Amino acid sequence: MKKIACLIILTATAPAFAQDQDPVYQMIDGIGFCMLGEGKADTTVAQMEMYDWTAEADAEAGVTNLIPASGSTSGMVSNDVGFCQVESSAIGTGDAEMAFDLFMMGGNSGVEVTADGTDADGCMTKTLSNGAIAILTSGGQDPTCEGETTSAWRFNFGTGE
Repeated sequence: MKKIACLIILTATAPAFAQDQDPVYQMIDGIGFCMLGEGKADTTVAQMEMYDWTAEADAEAGVTNLIPASGSTSGMVSNDVGFCQVESSAIGTGDAEMAFDLFMMGGNSGVEVTADGTDADGCMTKTLSNGAIAILTSGGQDPTCEGETTSAWRFNFGTGE
């Protein structure tokens, strides 16, 4: 009987752990942290409290790094208000766009997309009701508008594109 109870407990917890490692779910988490944190490090970190992410301040770089317990997703928020980014080295821009749409479908954020567009480089933008402009690009140092295996959502709050 004890073996059956342990097996039930392990089976019940496995999907939740797997979900935490899934790069699409991690992207959804990061989008929520950035969007609801409004480009403020302390507010963004507070959004992470219920999730298995940690925050590491990098005073020299002027950012706070956002790191999940495992996986290929990461993020950062500026310490001087105005910018947040969540990036994946495992999913492309198509999946990142889907993650954004799934987050918005939840309807619990109180934030709405007020306009869809493109920036000067032709990358997808979403103007949000909280004053942010979200820009979808590939990940990495030299992002392009589309990536097959990398992606990043960049949120600018009141700083323009």
